[in-house]
Order: sequence, then structure tokens, then C-alpha cells
Amino acid sequence: MTKNILKAFIERQIEYPPEALQNNEEGNVLIGFSTNAKGQVTERHILATVSPAIDSSALHLFDLILWQAAEHYGKAVDCPATANNGFEIKYNIRKYRKLVKKRGYDQLPQPYTPIDTSYRIFSKTQVDQLPKVILDDKFKTLHDYIYHQISYPAEATKFNISGVVRLSMVIETSGLLSNIKVMETVGGGCTEEATDVVQGLKWMPGIKSGQAVRTKCEISIQFDNPAQLKDKHIPNQSNSGI
Repeated sequence: MTKNILKAFIERQIEYPPEALQNNEEGNVLIGFSTNAKGQVTERHILATVSPAIDSSALHLFDLILWQAAEHYGKAVDCPATANNGFEIKYNIRKYRKLVKKRGYDQLPQPYTPIDTSYRIFSKTQVDQLPKVILDDKFKTLHDYIYHQISYPAEATKFNISGVVRLSMVIETSGLLSNIKVMETVGGGCTEEATDVVQGLKWMPGIKSGQAVRTKCEISIQFDNPAQLKDKHIPNQSNSGI
């Protein structure tokens, strides 16, 4: 994840424990961790603590993150905790309350219960029911939503840039997106525009054995030549979807 995508991920996923709010507990949790050559976290521990409740919340948030393996001369390698600076998550009550007002929820939504708490990620072929996007009544399909939400960046219009932005992501049990990764990019600000719009989507999570589960999906968004458009909207999203 890029820094901007990671920042957006934390803002959407972070929860402030109610007891910590009540007790005015705040501060920065620093998590030390090791990864293997596959990017999997093999060990994590608290380096800087705030309180048991906040530390637990921080570890839950950390456990949602997928990591890319460290590399040495182009080869994926293990990365011990001593080789990185750890991962910091900040808990500030005033900023959190502003964030809650901005995003529209305090505790994470639970559109389907019960939920799987194993952190396992399922593919589309492994779930019994695929995730389904939740849209306002004015949008009939994901295609329709994307058509109305995305506008061409000025630079793409100026240089007649076109192409397909392909994103992979995890739809969490909360129906929110995490771990957005750019698989195919388009210049001129198209990739950033597509990512911003996709991050705002909410979903009914995938279902496996009667439980909401984490599901890995992809979305492709076609940017046609802006010079040929009569307006700034994308006219064809036939290949958008999961």
C-alpha cells in the first residue's frame, strides 16, 4: 500500500475502545514485527504501549494489513523486527471524534453476523456468497456508480491518456475495503482517481459457512481517451466489477 492508501485504510478501520475514551486514554502504540520471504508476519509485539484496551485495538488493526516481502538484491527475504522501525498507530481523542464525524460511524459496521474472526482471507471461488456492493437507490449497478463518481483528471485530459486501472483489495467483514493494491496503473492521475472512488465503496461481505469473511477481489476501471468525450465522465465501464 502507498502512504496515502495506508492512511485512508487506518482512518476507515480504526476503532477507539469505549473504555479508553471514557478514561481519556490516548497516545501512540508502536508495534514491532517480523516477516518472512512471503511477506507473512511471523511475530509481532508491542514496543510502546498506551493501555491494554488501546494496545489490543492497535494489534487488531495491524493484523488486517498485508505486507510485501522485504527484498535483498531483488530477492524476497525474511525481515526480523530489528531490521525495521516498527509500525506506529496514533490514538488521539480529539482527532478521532473529528474522524468519526467525517466517516459517519464510531465502531465498525457489521452488515452481516456472525463474523469469522480468524483473519483468514478467502478468494472469490472459496466463498458461498460473493461480496455485494451497497449503493444508494439512485445507482442501479457498480458500473452506474463508477460512471457518476469518477471524473478525468486534468492531466489525463490534457495528454489524452487512456487505459485500464486494475486494483486488488480485501473486502473486510465490516464491508469496508482494505489492502488496496494497484495491479495495473494509468498515468495522468487516473490511478489515483480510481483508487479514491473505490475506497468510498461499502459492501455486504462475502459469506462462507454462514459467517461473514474477508474476501479478496479485483476491480478494473476503463479510462477511454478523454479527448473524445463530451463531458468528464467515463462512458463505458463494461469491465468494472469484482
